[in-house]
Amino acid sequence: MDDKLIVIANESYTSALVLQSYLESNGVKCYLKNVNLVQPNVSDNVKVQIAENDAEKAIGLLAAHEVKRGKGETQPRKILVPIDFLDHSMNAACFALRLAKVYNAEVKLLHVFNSPIVDMLPFTDAASIQIDVDISYQILQKNAKENLLKFYGKLREYAHENGMGNLKIGYALREGYASYGIVDMCKRYKPGMVVMGTKSEGFRSSELVGSVAAEVVRDSKIPLLVIPEEAKLKNIEEVKHVLYATRFDESDFIAIRKLVTMLSGFNVSLVCANVLDDPENKLAQAKMHSLSEYAHKTFKKIDIDFQLIKGKKRSVAFKEYITGKNIHLMALTMHKRSLLERIFNPSLTRKMLSDADVPLLIFSE
Repeated sequence: MDDKLIVIANESYTSALVLQSYLESNGVKCYLKNVNLVQPNVSDNVKVQIAENDAEKAIGLLAAHEVKRGKGETQPRKILVPIDFLDHSMNAACFALRLAKVYNAEVKLLHVFNSPIVDMLPFTDAASIQIDVDISYQILQKNAKENLLKFYGKLREYAHENGMGNLKIGYALREGYASYGIVDMCKRYKPGMVVMGTKSEGFRSSELVGSVAAEVVRDSKIPLLVIPEEAKLKNIEEVKHVLYATRFDESDFIAIRKLVTMLSGFNVSLVCANVLDDPENKLAQAKMHSLSEYAHKTFKKIDIDFQLIKGKKRSVAFKEYITGKNIHLMALTMHKRSLLERIFNPSLTRKMLSDADVPLLIFSE
């Protein structure tokens, strides 16, 4: 029987060919999936597959390859922080600074303000409408810039007071809708991580709501760290126990590799867990054993445990587990879903975002 194939990377077609050539030249057979047969050069999200038995060797080769080309699962060197000037934004920005100190990264603040919407009833000609729009836009832009500079000054002061005065901190002001502005800045700035704050009552009443977070992760493919207002960690070292929500599919191999890379600068323990009605299910246990073997062979410098949690609703079971096991950060992968699925069966990601009380690190499939 042929060895089971696993996905080692998701790349553009050109990058996938380079990676395939590199791995095969070092004795690891590769297969490409999701290639457009008519126009292969336009293919995106091409899956590079290898035999499961080659995972340990391939991971080592891939790590060296990605360091050389300056991309892939390396620690973030740029962190983007979308803000709206409220307390939860400052909380997230301070957290981002402490991450940047560990990663030796730079931080960029981003504020996206909306254009004015003008009620056209009182006006009788287009010229007066245009003048009103221009004036309103100038006022909004001026106020947004002043608030951004004040926020930047406070963050600079916090950095100096906490021994981080040498960190590089920048800022940017964009006009438009939040999600579009953040995604566009991700394309231009190319951060390794986005850090975003939420209000204590959750995403439901904030402009940077769950839909914005989902769009940012989906369209930018950049890991998003969500910091609830209640999670006021004074030191990054307070993060000791991390939970990753597995699904026992190919996305787990990629996400765990990214997660372990991000955690490599911290002294943490990692639990990879899945929620099932019947934890004694033989197939589920076999999948967990396979993932456990892969992780322990590949990542030898971090304490990783694997568990099956009994429960009918994943979000409820995970919340109870987080509380009972004193979890400080939860990581999960946001999977592609149809519009009807998103409406009638909200994903685990959205459910956890709705009332998160620990930081959430979200990856995209």
